[in-house]
Amino acid sequence: MTQVSRFMDELKKRAASELAGLSLPKAEKTVIKNWDFETLALNEVAPAAGIPAVAAGLVKEEDANTVIVVDGKIVYSKLSDSFKDVVIAPITEVADEHLSLVQEHLGKAAPYNANKLAAMNLINLNGGLFIYAPKNTVIEEALSVIYVQQDRSLINRNLIVLGQSAELKLVEAYVNDSKAIINLVTEVVVGDNAKLDHATMERLHADVTAYNSKRVHVQKHGRYDLSHGALSDGNVVTENLIGLVGEGAESEVNVVAIAEKTQKQNVTVMIEHLAPRTIGNIVNHGISQDEAQLVFNGIGKIHKGMKGSNAEQESRVMILSENARADANPLLLIEEYDVMAGHAAGVGKIDEEQIYYMMSRGVTRREAELLIIQGFLMPFVNEISNESVREELTKTIQAKISA
Repeated sequence: MTQVSRFMDELKKRAASELAGLSLPKAEKTVIKNWDFETLALNEVAPAAGIPAVAAGLVKEEDANTVIVVDGKIVYSKLSDSFKDVVIAPITEVADEHLSLVQEHLGKAAPYNANKLAAMNLINLNGGLFIYAPKNTVIEEALSVIYVQQDRSLINRNLIVLGQSAELKLVEAYVNDSKAIINLVTEVVVGDNAKLDHATMERLHADVTAYNSKRVHVQKHGRYDLSHGALSDGNVVTENLIGLVGEGAESEVNVVAIAEKTQKQNVTVMIEHLAPRTIGNIVNHGISQDEAQLVFNGIGKIHKGMKGSNAEQESRVMILSENARADANPLLLIEEYDVMAGHAAGVGKIDEEQIYYMMSRGVTRREAELLIIQGFLMPFVNEISNESVREELTKTIQAKISA
């Protein structure tokens, strides 16, 4: 057993000892106490090498810089020389030479006792990657990682660390095509003057129950930009929790979500200002249709003494049917005077004046509705740098809004 394995086993024991006293994560305006997060299938599996069918639309044979992980096992990897200095390894197989990094960062931004599901993630861990870009490593190409759930519950934990002045573009997709329980925790540390451009997408089956938590620490003058596509068909609780822990740190989070049929999606984005002159911007856009429920919780928190900081947010949800539900809950928690802060929120139906204008130009009502919805959502998609993922996002959005 390696030193890293021993360290992780010790954390697992601590998590197990505290599990009984922990509560489910707080999902404002969504009741999750009856969701089944615990009937886990943890059997050992040996997935086949290569590109699985469920991920075929997300990667082409000619695509470079792609890693595919099925049920916690790397089954495909194609990387250019640009990534020769970047460590990409299964979280359960991190080499001892990185012990100090793992000890310093694992469980700090995403503590195992944050809630019951965070503890269960560590206790039952069966997948995830350690990604480390050393100091001054700047890579222009994007790294794409596709996580596939296939034959067992996916209990995935990622640790992503960028050293001082490192820059990385990371695109992640989570996909499956059958009933499953999925528990995802991603822990990110962006070092001084470093920058992570992070794009993530969920495209999970209607019989999935999922918890997806990203917890991030951004250090002095670092920047973390997140674009997240919440496009699953099942019930999902999503947390994007960013701590700006160093002076001058910045973060921008853009989320697009579509809730349909009877599913429930609860998305929380929180940017917490823990140092002076930090900047946080949140933009949430979503669609709720059929009998679905979509909730956006946007939180900007500026602590006392964090002078010169700026917290802005916008949440907009479009309701496409009489029985759909949606909430946009903006919250600003400001403990300092010398700051800037603002929020905007709106929930409503498609503007009839826009539809009338477009119909007067010769399009049908349904065509007008689809064009308006696409215009509402597509600016998010255009921010995705990976062409294959961008194309799949576009197809998924079009299929959902055209159904």
